Amino acid sequence: MTEKEMRESKVPFFETLEELVDYITSLKDMEHDYGTAAYAMSMAATATFNYMASELGTTGFQASCADLDVLRRTRQIKGPMMLIDADRALYPQYNILNDVCKFLKSNEDWMASEAKKRLEENRDACEKVQEHWRKLAK
Repeated sequence: MTEKEMRESKVPFFETLEELVDYITSLKDMEHDYGTAAYAMSMAATATFNYMASELGTTGFQASCADLDVLRRTRQIKGPMMLIDADRALYPQYNILNDVCKFLKSNEDWMASEAKKRLEENRDACEKVQEHWRKLAK
């Protein structure tokens, strides 16, 4: 498959572990370039995620927690995070800018605490960064 074909491809659901392993193996064994390698990883991860969700009988809420935790772990995100779906900007009932402002406001205490900690631990940080941390720490 080409990168475009992989990007547009639906990831199948598997009922058995053997089917899942065969699918992952087929993705691994394909000839890959820079782009297709990334999609092979995401397709294998998605197939595994769906298989585990089915096996464990998880709810939609549990699945949403799990997929955010995958992002946290793979991107090594240490603090609060938020996803922004630009598709919502196409509809008048959504206000992405307001959502971001609410998120930042609700995490002010965490940012202040983290900024104080980083000021103490990183005394050789760039002055502009230290200045920003001092603002957040107040």
